[in-house]
Amino acid sequence: MHRRAGFASIGLFAALLALVLTALSPVALATGEASPAPAAAAPAGVPIVLGVIPDPSGTRTKWSGDQININLDLNGADLDPAASILTVDGKEIVLSSPANMIELSPGNPTLLMKWDSPTFAKGDFKFDVTLFDTQGQPLQVYDEKSGKTAATYSWEFKSEGEATGGSLINFEVMKKWFWYIAAGAIVTVELTVISIAFACLFALFGSLGRLSKKMSFKQAWDRYQSREYMFRMVLGRIPYWIATFYTSLFRGTPLLLQIIVIYQGVPEILKALGLPDTYNPPAFWSGVAALSLNYGAYLTEVFRAGIQAVPKGQNEAAWAIGLSGWQTQRRVVLPQALKIVIPALGNDFIALIKDTSLVSVITVEELLRRAQLAGASSLNNFSTLLVAAAFYWALTIFFSFWQAKLETRMARDKAREKEKGKK
Repeated sequence: MHRRAGFASIGLFAALLALVLTALSPVALATGEASPAPAAAAPAGVPIVLGVIPDPSGTRTKWSGDQININLDLNGADLDPAASILTVDGKEIVLSSPANMIELSPGNPTLLMKWDSPTFAKGDFKFDVTLFDTQGQPLQVYDEKSGKTAATYSWEFKSEGEATGGSLINFEVMKKWFWYIAAGAIVTVELTVISIAFACLFALFGSLGRLSKKMSFKQAWDRYQSREYMFRMVLGRIPYWIATFYTSLFRGTPLLLQIIVIYQGVPEILKALGLPDTYNPPAFWSGVAALSLNYGAYLTEVFRAGIQAVPKGQNEAAWAIGLSGWQTQRRVVLPQALKIVIPALGNDFIALIKDTSLVSVITVEELLRRAQLAGASSLNNFSTLLVAAAFYWALTIFFSFWQAKLETRMARDKAREKEKGKK
């Protein structure tokens, strides 16, 4: 066990060292770097262009040829991104999908425009972008660098060839976006801790409900021959039916489907009930609800097995000293069952760290979501996803190390209890 803990600590050190080396050069948060304070010359309601890709003032001289990004400060403008028009060398480009905004931070969106053909490789290119508001009216655009306002934002870029995202692993991209992605690790840990806490609560009640079935209806009738008793038995069986339905439903459907249904379905239910939109749960708490309910369903069976693993003599001893059924569960059975289920609970906690990535589909800005946004902005998805993978790996190793330490401590306590019992 000591060797196992040693390997875990070495792995943790290696993972953290890799992350630190990636961030050796001091950089600001991506949003901070790309978002200086808006110039006072820009009137309210006029979007401010803070930067573009391909960037004529940057160090990169190649361009993918099928995508541009415009980093904006909306400055109060009611922008309709899908209505944006792009021309390259005077020719309007037909986008493969409507232009959309990717939120690198709440106040710093980036307009993304992609197309399939034509693709541009080497040469001098002139870009013109026209923006519109939600009423279909063209917007004036303020260029922060030149300090000028125009109906169309224009810039030129000299490309030395088609870029394939630069090198496969671009350390400059990794350094630039490191702290932005790192902030997603905090959200990932928050999701994991809150979700596992609620999952344990669901699992506890679910396991007690599953254990509430003592005998079949036939056995009860053969023993008591009483309709009154059978009626009470039907009422007492309700927790069992609810727990069984709960575990069957959430273990029998995909977690991703549950996340989407809760995020998109709950607002529709609230609307059908006549409740205002303010009651709609935020994406974060929709993700917590789905993760908690899903993992609670699996942990229900773990908790049930742990409770059943407690020797029956413990119950008999508790009854002998006058403890009620609930007191027996709370003071005798559940504390012992908790020690039994801790290894399985630790494994599920570690698995949950990785499954939190699924909530990226409902716009929760955890590790994976931030890595995707950074990849779209930098045109190098592989590098940013590697940073996210390193964080997931480091978190897994860190919590696995402490799980191993806890299991070692519990094994020692168990060995001491056995020695005391022999004496």
